[in-house]
Parts: sequence; C-alpha cells; structure tokens
Amino acid sequence: MTYTLEYMLETPGRRFSTMSADLLSDVLTMTRLTGALMFRLDITGPWGITAHPTVEKFASLLPPGTTHVIAFHVVLDGECWCRQSDGSRLAVAAGQVVVIPNGDPHEIGDQSDCNPKPLVEWLGGRSVLDLRKANLQTGTGSTVSLLCGFLGCDRRAFEPLFASLPSGFTVALGEQRKSLVQYAINEALDDRPGTASLRVRLAELLFTESLRLHMQSLPDNATGWLAGLRDPHVRQALHAMHETPCRDWSVESLARLSASSRSNLAARFRELLGVPPMHYLTELRMQLAAQRLVGEHESLERVAGEVGYDSSAAFQRAFKRHFGQSPAAWRRQALR
Repeated sequence: MTYTLEYMLETPGRRFSTMSADLLSDVLTMTRLTGALMFRLDITGPWGITAHPTVEKFASLLPPGTTHVIAFHVVLDGECWCRQSDGSRLAVAAGQVVVIPNGDPHEIGDQSDCNPKPLVEWLGGRSVLDLRKANLQTGTGSTVSLLCGFLGCDRRAFEPLFASLPSGFTVALGEQRKSLVQYAINEALDDRPGTASLRVRLAELLFTESLRLHMQSLPDNATGWLAGLRDPHVRQALHAMHETPCRDWSVESLARLSASSRSNLAARFRELLGVPPMHYLTELRMQLAAQRLVGEHESLERVAGEVGYDSSAAFQRAFKRHFGQSPAAWRRQALR
C-alpha cells in the first residue's frame, strides 16, 4: 500500500447510510476514534515499563463519549518483550507493532522477565500527557527505540470488532509502511496548531493497518468479526446490512445478494460471528442508533426511522432491551 499525504489527512465524515467498500474502515469510523497520545522513547540499558491505558488517565486529552483506550507500541530499532495481564509474552522486533486493543494492563521491557515500573517514574516526574520524546539512560547495553500510541474511542458503538480481537497481537508493518511510521514520528513530536487532530488520524491509520495485517494472518479456522470479513458470502451480507440498515432485510434477501443459500449463509454467520444474521442486524441497528444519539441533535423518531423502525415506541423498547436504558438516558449519560 502506498500512502500519500492526501490520504493520510483524510477525515472520515460519512453517514452510515453511505458505507464504502472498505467495511473495516467504516466500522472504525463508527467506533468514534477520538483523542490520541503518541510519543517516542529511546532507551539504553535494562528497562521495564508498566502500562494500564484507562480513560481516566487520559481524561484531559479525550472528549466526552470516550469509553476505551487502545494501546500500541511500534519498535523502530532494537527489540523488546510485551507481557500481558494473563502472563503470556510477545516478542516484538524492529519493524513490528504490538497492539493491546482492549486496554488491558501490560508490561514492555528489554527482557521477558523484566522488573517494570510506571513510565512516570522513569521520567522523573514529568507528565506523560505532555511527553513527545524521551531519551532514557538506565545503564549500558543495547538501545531500543519505540513509538508508543494510546488512542481513545467509543467501543460501545461497535462491540463485535473488539470482542473478536485477542488481548494482544503483533504484526510486521513492512517496508511499504515506513513512510507512514516516519510521518507519525515527526508529527508526534510537534505541537504546532492542528497537530492534535492530525495525531488522531495518524494513530487511527496505524491501528487500522495493524488490524488489516492481523486479519490477513488469521488461520483458516478463525472465528469472529474479522474472520467474517474474509468469507465472501458473509462479507457481502455484512456490507449490505451496514450500507442500508433501515432496509427490511431477511435471511432470504441477504442470501440472494451474497450468492448463497439461506441455510449456508445462516450457518456461516453462526460459525463465524456466533449469532444469526437477523440478530446481528438488530445489534448493528442499536449500535448505529447509539452513535446517532450522541453525535447528532435528532429526534428519536428520526433516529428510529434511520435504523429501520416504523415507530419510536418500538425503537425505544428495542434500545432498552439492548443497552438496559432508554435512548434519552443514553444520550444524557454520553453527553456529560
């Protein structure tokens, strides 16, 4: 993939009724990627850092509605280890990125059994929120260079994506993405006007590319939302439902569109996504409605119609069954 500056600066602004062929990117738009923090660390000597990316820690950088923080660490030079909360360890070499998509506590260090401490202790009291670049000398030995990123989002808007991801994974970014990484490094260190917004877009691109590479590496027997995108029949049905969620879909109409039989499409949906197609459609409508309630000043009647409900009362009952609260209560809570 070749990146141009025009593409890198593109800001998603589509309504959900005009989904593109790139369903993954559109779903990431649904998740309302919000604020981002990125910085570079150059560390010489033994080291270990603990990280627990919570919304509270980054509250000053994140707008209302942020419910989740994604972490990623790109190894620019050298190598390191990432130890996850379950004790499993991931080796990360130069040119690779380790992604912690569900905001779990994790540790990174020069050894798999390092003794880590919070980054703020390594920084001598400096605020992580103001960090752009740091050179840490902890002794003699090899040097590791990292681009660390923390990306805020509202994962409630599309839970199936996050539910399909492991607690942590690594991918090799490859030669074609070096220009993107270098551009992200340059902008992460800059505080000129507009850089904060650009930093979000760059962090979003790095996360999106990591997801695409992870999806390509999934085994043939993988399940989950990303695995569903690889299945030609399920992908067509997913795209149709995301493109026009208000349409009166049925398993029969989705099967015809995806050149599949009704029974085969239903079976593949259950196998890959764990739910029947109509159940998925209901969840999608609720997630889209939740997004509209937060992002737009629209009446409940209009939101209900946009996601396929003939009446506001039916929509409100379905919304409360799904989220455990009324649309009005959801809107008030999200906008606090």
